[in-house]
Amino acid sequence: MVGRSSRRGFLRISGLGLSILGSGCSALQAQSPRQDPRWSVEFDGTPARATTLSDGGLVIATTFTPDGELGHLRFSGEYQRLAELIQVKTPPVVYDHRALVESEGIVRTVALDGSSQTRLRTGYLALGHYAPVVLGSSMFGVGYSDEFGKYVVFALDLTAERIRWIRPFGTARASIAADGERVFAASPSGVVRAYRADDGATLWRCEIGKGARLAHRGDSVLVATRGGMTALDAADGSIRWQTESSWIASVDTVPAVADSTVYAVLSLYSNHHRTVFETETYLIAFHLDTGAERWRTRVSYGTPLTVTEDGIVAETMEKVETDRGNREFRKNLSVFATGGKRLTKYDLPDRATMRPVLLDDAVIAGYGKTVAAYDR
Repeated sequence: MVGRSSRRGFLRISGLGLSILGSGCSALQAQSPRQDPRWSVEFDGTPARATTLSDGGLVIATTFTPDGELGHLRFSGEYQRLAELIQVKTPPVVYDHRALVESEGIVRTVALDGSSQTRLRTGYLALGHYAPVVLGSSMFGVGYSDEFGKYVVFALDLTAERIRWIRPFGTARASIAADGERVFAASPSGVVRAYRADDGATLWRCEIGKGARLAHRGDSVLVATRGGMTALDAADGSIRWQTESSWIASVDTVPAVADSTVYAVLSLYSNHHRTVFETETYLIAFHLDTGAERWRTRVSYGTPLTVTEDGIVAETMEKVETDRGNREFRKNLSVFATGGKRLTKYDLPDRATMRPVLLDDAVIAGYGKTVAAYDR
Protein backbone atom coordinates (compact mmCIF):
# COMPACT_ATOMS: atom_id res chain seq x y z
CA MET A 1 0.00 0.00 0.00
CA VAL A 2 1.43 3.32 -1.02
CA GLY A 3 1.32 6.16 1.49
CA ARG A 4 -0.67 9.26 0.60
CA SER A 5 0.54 12.83 0.51
CA SER A 6 -1.08 16.19 -0.15
CA ARG A 7 1.28 16.55 -3.10
CA ARG A 8 0.69 14.58 -6.29
CA GLY A 9 3.44 12.29 -7.47
CA PHE A 10 4.23 10.52 -10.71
CA LEU A 11 6.41 7.52 -11.45
CA ARG A 12 7.30 6.23 -14.87
CA ILE A 13 8.35 2.59 -15.28
CA SER A 14 9.40 1.61 -18.78
CA GLY A 15 6.95 -0.85 -20.29
CA LEU A 16 4.54 -0.64 -17.34
CA GLY A 17 2.80 2.63 -18.10
CA LEU A 18 2.10 5.47 -15.68
CA SER A 19 1.27 5.12 -12.00
CA ILE A 20 0.20 7.88 -9.61
CA LEU A 21 1.76 7.40 -6.19
CA GLY A 22 1.66 9.27 -2.90
CA SER A 23 5.10 10.82 -2.93
CA GLY A 24 6.93 14.08 -3.18
CA CYS A 25 7.01 13.76 -6.96
CA SER A 26 5.74 16.58 -9.12
CA ALA A 27 6.34 15.70 -12.79
CA LEU A 28 7.62 13.06 -15.16
CA GLN A 29 11.27 13.30 -16.12
CA ALA A 30 12.09 13.84 -19.78
CA GLN A 31 13.80 10.72 -21.04
CA SER A 32 17.36 10.88 -22.35
CA PRO A 33 17.48 10.58 -26.14
CA ARG A 34 20.48 8.26 -25.83
CA GLN A 35 19.82 6.18 -22.72
CA ASP A 36 16.29 5.93 -21.44
CA PRO A 37 16.07 5.03 -17.75
CA ARG A 38 13.94 2.09 -16.63
CA TRP A 39 12.08 4.49 -14.37
CA SER A 40 12.54 7.93 -12.87
CA VAL A 41 11.03 9.75 -9.91
CA GLU A 42 11.10 13.51 -9.36
CA PHE A 43 10.95 14.82 -5.80
CA ASP A 44 10.21 18.23 -4.34
CA GLY A 45 13.63 18.42 -2.67
CA THR A 46 17.16 17.13 -3.20
CA PRO A 47 17.19 13.37 -2.58
CA ALA A 48 19.72 11.97 -0.07
CA ARG A 49 19.75 8.21 0.32
CA ALA A 50 20.79 6.17 3.32
CA THR A 51 24.39 4.98 3.11
CA THR A 52 23.15 1.39 3.52
CA LEU A 53 20.38 -0.26 1.52
CA SER A 54 17.21 -1.90 2.78
CA ASP A 55 15.97 -5.27 1.58
CA GLY A 56 15.02 -4.67 -2.04
CA GLY A 57 15.37 -0.90 -2.11
CA LEU A 58 16.79 2.30 -0.70
CA VAL A 59 15.58 4.82 1.87
CA ILE A 60 15.50 8.44 0.69
CA ALA A 61 14.96 11.71 2.51
CA THR A 62 14.25 14.88 0.56
CA THR A 63 16.64 17.48 1.93
CA PHE A 64 17.06 21.26 2.00
CA THR A 65 13.34 21.89 1.63
CA PRO A 66 10.88 22.98 4.37
CA ASP A 67 8.29 20.43 3.28
CA GLY A 68 10.36 17.25 3.07
CA GLU A 69 9.66 13.58 3.51
CA LEU A 70 11.17 10.16 4.13
CA GLY A 71 10.35 7.40 1.69
CA HIS A 72 11.19 3.85 0.63
CA LEU A 73 12.10 3.53 -3.07
CA ARG A 74 12.30 -0.08 -4.21
CA PHE A 75 14.59 -1.27 -6.99
CA SER A 76 11.48 -1.93 -9.09
CA GLY A 77 10.63 1.79 -8.99
CA GLU A 78 7.74 1.55 -6.52
CA TYR A 79 7.84 4.41 -4.02
CA GLN A 80 6.19 4.60 -0.59
CA ARG A 81 6.15 7.76 1.49
CA LEU A 82 6.86 6.95 5.13
CA ALA A 83 6.81 10.27 6.99
CA GLU A 84 6.65 14.03 6.50
CA LEU A 85 9.80 15.76 7.72
CA ILE A 86 11.00 19.35 8.03
CA GLN A 87 14.48 20.64 7.18
CA VAL A 88 16.41 17.39 6.78
CA LYS A 89 20.08 18.00 5.96
CA THR A 90 21.75 14.61 6.55
CA PRO A 91 21.14 11.27 4.79
CA PRO A 92 19.07 8.80 6.82
CA VAL A 93 20.51 5.57 8.27
CA VAL A 94 18.97 2.09 7.92
CA TYR A 95 18.94 -0.08 11.05
CA ASP A 96 16.90 -3.21 11.84
CA HIS A 97 14.08 -2.51 9.34
CA ARG A 98 13.90 1.09 10.50
CA ALA A 99 15.22 4.39 9.22
CA LEU A 100 16.94 6.82 11.58
CA VAL A 101 16.61 10.42 10.49
CA GLU A 102 16.98 13.88 12.03
CA SER A 103 14.81 16.89 11.27
CA GLU A 104 14.76 20.19 13.16
CA GLY A 105 17.09 18.77 15.82
CA ILE A 106 14.86 15.77 16.55
CA VAL A 107 16.26 12.26 15.92
CA ARG A 108 13.63 9.63 15.27
CA THR A 109 13.20 6.13 13.90
CA VAL A 110 10.61 5.31 11.24
CA ALA A 111 9.58 1.74 10.40
CA LEU A 112 10.27 0.90 6.74
CA ASP A 113 6.67 -0.26 6.32
CA GLY A 114 5.42 3.08 7.64
CA SER A 115 3.70 1.47 10.62
CA SER A 116 5.37 3.38 13.45
CA GLN A 117 7.55 6.33 14.37
CA THR A 118 9.57 6.92 17.56
CA ARG A 119 11.33 10.00 18.88
CA LEU A 120 14.68 9.20 20.49
CA ARG A 121 15.84 10.74 23.77
CA THR A 122 18.69 12.85 22.45
CA GLY A 123 17.61 16.35 23.39
CA TYR A 124 18.20 18.86 20.59
CA LEU A 125 20.75 17.22 18.28
CA ALA A 126 21.07 18.58 14.73
CA LEU A 127 23.25 16.23 12.69
CA GLY A 128 26.13 17.51 10.60
CA HIS A 129 26.88 17.25 6.89
CA TYR A 130 27.78 13.55 6.80
CA ALA A 131 25.59 10.57 7.70
CA PRO A 132 26.19 8.83 11.05
CA VAL A 133 27.65 5.31 11.24
CA VAL A 134 25.77 2.35 12.71
CA LEU A 135 27.68 -0.61 14.17
CA GLY A 136 25.78 -3.24 16.11
CA SER A 137 23.29 -1.45 18.33
CA SER A 138 25.19 1.85 18.39
CA MET A 139 25.10 4.90 16.15
CA PHE A 140 28.07 7.28 16.05
CA GLY A 141 27.88 10.72 14.49
CA VAL A 142 28.64 14.43 14.59
CA GLY A 143 25.92 16.92 15.43
CA TYR A 144 25.12 20.24 17.04
CA SER A 145 24.11 19.78 20.68
CA ASP A 146 21.96 22.46 22.26
CA GLU A 147 23.20 21.32 25.67
CA PHE A 148 26.86 21.97 24.77
CA GLY A 149 26.19 24.87 22.41
CA LYS A 150 28.62 23.44 19.84
CA TYR A 151 29.19 20.48 17.51
CA VAL A 152 29.97 17.19 19.21
CA VAL A 153 30.85 13.58 18.52
CA PHE A 154 28.21 11.33 20.05
CA ALA A 155 27.34 7.67 20.61
CA LEU A 156 23.67 6.72 20.57
CA ASP A 157 22.44 3.45 22.12
CA LEU A 158 19.79 2.27 19.66
CA THR A 159 18.39 -0.32 22.06
CA ALA A 160 17.88 2.10 24.95
CA GLU A 161 17.15 4.92 22.44
CA ARG A 162 19.27 7.45 24.30
CA ILE A 163 22.70 9.12 24.16
CA ARG A 164 25.49 6.94 25.63
CA TRP A 165 28.25 9.57 25.52
CA ILE A 166 28.96 12.91 23.95
CA ARG A 167 32.22 14.84 23.39
CA PRO A 168 32.74 18.41 22.07
CA PHE A 169 34.41 18.37 18.64
CA GLY A 170 34.52 19.75 15.14
CA THR A 171 32.06 21.47 12.86
CA ALA A 172 29.08 20.61 10.69
CA ARG A 173 31.36 19.14 8.01
CA ALA A 174 33.32 16.79 10.26
CA SER A 175 33.40 13.19 8.97
CA ILE A 176 33.23 10.06 11.08
CA ALA A 177 34.03 6.32 10.92
CA ALA A 178 34.16 3.45 13.41
CA ASP A 179 35.51 -0.09 13.73
CA GLY A 180 33.51 -1.36 16.72
CA GLU A 181 36.23 -0.63 19.29
CA ARG A 182 37.08 2.92 18.23
CA VAL A 183 35.34 5.94 16.73
CA PHE A 184 37.33 8.21 14.41
CA ALA A 185 36.44 11.83 13.61
CA ALA A 186 38.13 14.34 11.30
CA SER A 187 37.57 18.08 11.35
CA PRO A 188 38.06 20.30 8.27
CA SER A 189 40.63 22.15 10.39
CA GLY A 190 42.82 19.04 10.11
CA VAL A 191 42.41 17.47 13.56
CA VAL A 192 41.76 13.71 13.70
CA ARG A 193 40.71 12.07 16.97
CA ALA A 194 40.03 8.50 18.04
CA TYR A 195 37.60 7.71 20.86
CA ARG A 196 36.89 4.50 22.70
CA ALA A 197 33.52 3.31 21.42
CA ASP A 198 32.25 2.16 24.83
CA ASP A 199 32.69 5.36 26.84
CA GLY A 200 34.06 8.07 24.50
CA ALA A 201 37.48 8.30 26.16
CA THR A 202 40.04 9.97 23.87
CA LEU A 203 42.60 7.41 22.66
CA TRP A 204 44.73 9.64 20.44
CA ARG A 205 44.77 12.94 18.60
CA CYS A 206 46.81 14.21 15.64
CA GLU A 207 46.84 17.09 13.18
CA ILE A 208 47.09 16.01 9.54
CA GLY A 209 46.12 18.85 7.20
CA LYS A 210 43.31 21.22 6.28
CA GLY A 211 40.12 19.86 4.77
CA ALA A 212 40.44 16.44 6.41
CA ARG A 213 37.89 13.75 5.43
CA LEU A 214 38.34 10.17 6.59
CA ALA A 215 37.36 6.54 6.03
CA HIS A 216 38.37 3.35 7.83
CA ARG A 217 39.43 -0.11 6.70
CA GLY A 218 41.06 -2.84 8.80
CA ASP A 219 43.81 -1.34 10.94
CA SER A 220 44.10 1.91 8.94
CA VAL A 221 42.35 5.28 9.02
CA LEU A 222 42.53 6.87 5.56
CA VAL A 223 42.48 10.67 5.57
CA ALA A 224 42.22 12.89 2.48
CA THR A 225 43.44 16.46 3.02
CA ARG A 226 44.56 19.48 1.03
CA GLY A 227 48.06 18.04 1.27
CA GLY A 228 47.29 14.61 -0.14
CA MET A 229 46.37 11.18 1.29
CA THR A 230 47.52 9.88 4.65
CA ALA A 231 47.12 6.44 6.22
CA LEU A 232 47.11 6.42 10.03
CA ASP A 233 47.44 3.43 12.32
CA ALA A 234 44.02 2.95 13.88
CA ALA A 235 45.52 1.89 17.20
CA ASP A 236 47.73 4.89 17.94
CA GLY A 237 47.36 7.47 15.12
CA SER A 238 50.91 7.09 13.84
CA ILE A 239 51.49 7.71 10.13
CA ARG A 240 51.80 4.59 8.01
CA TRP A 241 52.25 6.38 4.70
CA GLN A 242 51.65 9.80 3.25
CA THR A 243 51.41 11.03 -0.34
CA GLU A 244 52.19 14.73 -0.43
CA SER A 245 51.71 17.16 -3.27
CA SER A 246 52.31 20.89 -3.38
CA TRP A 247 49.59 21.24 -6.01
CA ILE A 248 46.49 20.00 -4.18
CA ALA A 249 43.87 22.71 -3.73
CA SER A 250 40.93 21.15 -1.89
CA VAL A 251 39.11 17.98 -0.89
CA ASP A 252 35.36 17.63 -0.44
CA THR A 253 34.30 14.00 -0.82
CA VAL A 254 34.85 11.40 1.90
CA PRO A 255 37.31 8.72 0.67
CA ALA A 256 36.12 5.16 0.11
CA VAL A 257 37.89 1.81 0.38
CA ALA A 258 37.42 -1.54 -1.38
CA ASP A 259 39.78 -4.52 -1.36
CA SER A 260 43.33 -3.15 -1.48
CA THR A 261 42.50 0.31 -2.85
CA VAL A 262 41.46 3.62 -1.33
CA TYR A 263 39.68 6.13 -3.58
CA ALA A 264 39.73 9.89 -3.00
CA VAL A 265 38.37 12.91 -4.89
CA LEU A 266 41.01 15.65 -4.91
CA SER A 267 41.15 19.02 -6.65
CA LEU A 268 44.58 19.87 -8.06
CA TYR A 269 45.98 23.17 -9.26
CA SER A 270 46.24 22.86 -13.04
CA ASN A 271 49.41 23.73 -14.93
CA HIS A 272 51.06 24.72 -11.64
CA HIS A 273 48.96 27.91 -11.39
CA ARG A 274 48.18 28.12 -7.69
CA THR A 275 44.82 29.89 -7.77
CA VAL A 276 41.37 28.56 -7.01
CA PHE A 277 40.36 29.41 -10.57
CA GLU A 278 42.88 26.95 -12.02
CA THR A 279 41.91 23.58 -10.56
CA GLU A 280 41.13 20.16 -11.95
CA THR A 281 39.32 17.53 -9.91
CA TYR A 282 40.24 13.84 -10.11
CA LEU A 283 39.16 10.54 -8.66
CA ILE A 284 42.48 8.98 -7.64
CA ALA A 285 43.03 5.34 -6.66
CA PHE A 286 45.80 4.66 -4.12
CA HIS A 287 47.23 1.34 -2.97
CA LEU A 288 45.88 0.74 0.52
CA ASP A 289 49.15 -0.62 1.95
CA THR A 290 51.70 1.70 0.32
CA GLY A 291 49.90 4.82 -0.93
CA ALA A 292 51.19 4.30 -4.48
CA GLU A 293 48.88 5.85 -7.08
CA ARG A 294 47.16 3.24 -9.25
CA TRP A 295 45.12 5.43 -11.60
CA ARG A 296 43.18 8.69 -11.85
CA THR A 297 40.33 10.12 -13.91
CA ARG A 298 38.72 13.58 -14.23
CA VAL A 299 35.52 13.99 -12.21
CA SER A 300 33.23 16.74 -10.94
CA TYR A 301 34.08 18.55 -7.71
CA GLY A 302 32.23 17.07 -4.73
CA THR A 303 30.86 14.15 -6.76
CA PRO A 304 28.92 11.58 -4.70
CA LEU A 305 31.15 8.50 -4.78
CA THR A 306 30.10 4.85 -4.61
CA VAL A 307 32.67 2.07 -4.33
CA THR A 308 31.87 -1.66 -4.30
CA GLU A 309 33.92 -4.80 -4.69
CA ASP A 310 33.32 -4.87 -8.47
CA GLY A 311 32.98 -1.25 -9.51
CA ILE A 312 33.24 2.48 -8.83
CA VAL A 313 30.60 5.07 -9.76
CA ALA A 314 31.25 8.82 -9.96
CA GLU A 315 30.21 11.88 -11.97
CA THR A 316 32.89 12.44 -14.60
CA MET A 317 33.82 15.42 -16.77
CA GLU A 318 35.17 15.29 -20.30
CA LYS A 319 35.71 17.74 -23.12
CA VAL A 320 33.50 17.15 -26.17
CA GLU A 321 33.20 18.93 -29.48
CA THR A 322 29.88 20.66 -30.10
CA ASP A 323 28.01 21.00 -33.40
CA ARG A 324 29.50 24.49 -33.74
CA GLY A 325 33.03 23.19 -33.48
CA ASN A 326 33.58 24.44 -29.94
CA ARG A 327 34.77 22.24 -27.08
CA GLU A 328 32.91 22.15 -23.79
CA PHE A 329 32.82 20.04 -20.64
CA ARG A 330 30.05 17.46 -20.40
CA LYS A 331 29.08 15.62 -17.23
CA ASN A 332 28.28 11.92 -17.19
CA LEU A 333 27.78 9.28 -14.57
CA SER A 334 30.51 6.70 -15.19
CA VAL A 335 31.04 3.16 -13.93
CA PHE A 336 34.68 2.05 -13.67
CA ALA A 337 36.28 -1.33 -13.12
CA THR A 338 38.56 -1.54 -10.11
CA GLY A 339 41.53 -1.22 -12.46
CA GLY A 340 40.31 2.14 -13.77
CA LYS A 341 38.76 1.09 -17.10
CA ARG A 342 35.45 2.85 -17.76
CA LEU A 343 32.75 0.24 -18.32
CA THR A 344 29.68 2.41 -18.90
CA LYS A 345 28.63 6.05 -18.88
CA TYR A 346 25.23 7.67 -18.69
CA ASP A 347 24.12 11.13 -19.78
CA LEU A 348 22.78 13.15 -16.86
CA PRO A 349 20.35 16.05 -17.44
CA ASP A 350 21.62 17.70 -14.24
CA ARG A 351 24.53 17.36 -11.82
CA ALA A 352 24.69 14.33 -9.52
CA THR A 353 23.15 15.00 -6.11
CA MET A 354 22.86 11.53 -4.54
CA ARG A 355 25.32 8.70 -4.01
CA PRO A 356 24.64 6.21 -6.83
CA VAL A 357 23.57 2.62 -6.24
CA LEU A 358 25.44 -0.08 -8.17
CA LEU A 359 23.47 -3.30 -8.69
CA ASP A 360 24.24 -6.39 -10.75
CA ASP A 361 21.93 -5.28 -13.56
CA ALA A 362 21.31 -1.58 -12.93
CA VAL A 363 22.70 1.75 -11.76
CA ILE A 364 20.43 4.04 -9.74
CA ALA A 365 21.47 7.68 -9.96
CA GLY A 366 20.29 10.91 -8.37
CA TYR A 367 20.60 14.17 -10.29
CA GLY A 368 18.95 17.46 -9.40
CA LYS A 369 15.71 16.44 -7.69
CA THR A 370 15.37 13.19 -9.66
CA VAL A 371 16.24 9.56 -8.98
CA ALA A 372 16.44 7.25 -12.01
CA ALA A 373 17.46 3.65 -12.73
CA TYR A 374 19.50 2.69 -15.81
CA ASP A 375 20.35 -0.70 -17.27
CA ARG A 376 23.91 -1.61 -16.47
